[in-house]
Amino acid sequence: MAKEMDGWQMPGMAGAPRLGLPAMVKLFSIVLITLSALSLLLIGYIASRKADDIAAEKQVLLLENVLRDRQSLLARDQLGLARWDRSVQYITLKFRASYVIEEFVSSLWYDFGHERSFLIGPGGRVLMSAWQDKVDLTARDLKPGDDLKAIADLALTRHHAHRTTIKGGFGQQSVPASQVHAIAAFGFAEVDGEVMLATAMAIVPDDGEVALPEGDPVILVSARPIDADLVADLNSQLEYENLQFRRNGDGMLVVKSADGQTLGSFDFGLFKPGADIWTITVPAVVLLCGLMLAASFVLGRYIGRLSERLEESEKRNRELAHRDALSGLANRLCFDNALNEAAERLAHAPFAVIACDLDRFKAVNDLHGHGAGDEVIRVVAERLRETVGENGMVGRVGGDEFVILVHAFRDRPRLSMLAQSIIASVSRPITLSSGPEVDIGISLGLATAPENGSAARPIMAMADRALYASKDGGRGRAFFAEDLAPEEGAGTDTATRVDAA
Repeated sequence: MAKEMDGWQMPGMAGAPRLGLPAMVKLFSIVLITLSALSLLLIGYIASRKADDIAAEKQVLLLENVLRDRQSLLARDQLGLARWDRSVQYITLKFRASYVIEEFVSSLWYDFGHERSFLIGPGGRVLMSAWQDKVDLTARDLKPGDDLKAIADLALTRHHAHRTTIKGGFGQQSVPASQVHAIAAFGFAEVDGEVMLATAMAIVPDDGEVALPEGDPVILVSARPIDADLVADLNSQLEYENLQFRRNGDGMLVVKSADGQTLGSFDFGLFKPGADIWTITVPAVVLLCGLMLAASFVLGRYIGRLSERLEESEKRNRELAHRDALSGLANRLCFDNALNEAAERLAHAPFAVIACDLDRFKAVNDLHGHGAGDEVIRVVAERLRETVGENGMVGRVGGDEFVILVHAFRDRPRLSMLAQSIIASVSRPITLSSGPEVDIGISLGLATAPENGSAARPIMAMADRALYASKDGGRGRAFFAEDLAPEEGAGTDTATRVDAA
């Protein structure tokens, strides 16, 4: 018989060490702390991996959105030239080299900065290729599998899906600028050894004065190289670490041609919030293993703050995508969205649109350089912002083109006063940082809704027509769309003349 011992002894284990209640509590505490530590480590591992995965997905998605915005801007720039009776007449119906060189390509480069442009006729025949303002009219056939041909074919498919029959032939259904993706083809292409961001759309009539013949239309392709300047432009909105584009790379975002061939990839240093999570988890494991609820609460709060940071970063990037980098004003995309929203609320809140174009601005660039031109644009933007104030929104939609959405009022007397203030403010001399003083002016075209249209595009078109009438009448004036002659589309005798003070 086993000898009795002071304390507890397990049955059938004679001679085994005693295990008192305090030891059992300690053992239980050790087991509980160990399980708690393992649980917290597991939670930290899962949370850090999940946070890193979500952050990576969002960062790639933001880059895709910014690239898509750049393609949409290219397409919106194309729209004014590609959807125009004059382009159909002198490119599709009768190819006029002087029009292509002096008006078409010149506008694409000087007004919109499209570095490469092409006109591709039926059957994939290149009618014109241009680098900046240098035009090559040598016709050539694109080879099967050429990236430009693939994008042009996709644009043809979009055109035929929206083609309509009009008097004398064919046209294309009109779409607002905000939905230009319905008729434009977006993609990437390798051109002359460079990977480029490209958009393409058919050249179609707008007013129906001319019509497309049977068959395929001519396709306008615009492209911008994915070079260091473009990458820097993209990263001005994203602020990614070491964002770069590599040819034939296999990075975070792979770029493929329209037919699926890999052209290169964007790569950047990922922001990994998981590492920050470990700085919270490890101290919690060491110091608060016995306080599971407290540790979980701290971790939850941290994850919440991390999510807020990611959401704030995404919101900031969305705001940057809607701002003009040079002037700080609303860009074309932002203004188009605001104008469409105003048109939707027209029944309850009528408004007015002012189209603005600087006078004598080209002389500033020619005499003092583009840096001086940029400085003038910034000064004009600030003067417009101060003059318009809370009465509306100011946007920059082109090189020296501005637009104003006036929502505070739309009656002619107050619009006239606002126009006079704008002309007087902009016409004041501007002293450049380099010393010289320059003198510019501004011409205005005003349209009110619903008198001059009930949708965004017609209202903007009327404002543009009024602007053309203002410039034709001598510049430095404000012209109301309601004063346009019914047939000629512009008048001069009733324009409001305001001389700079």
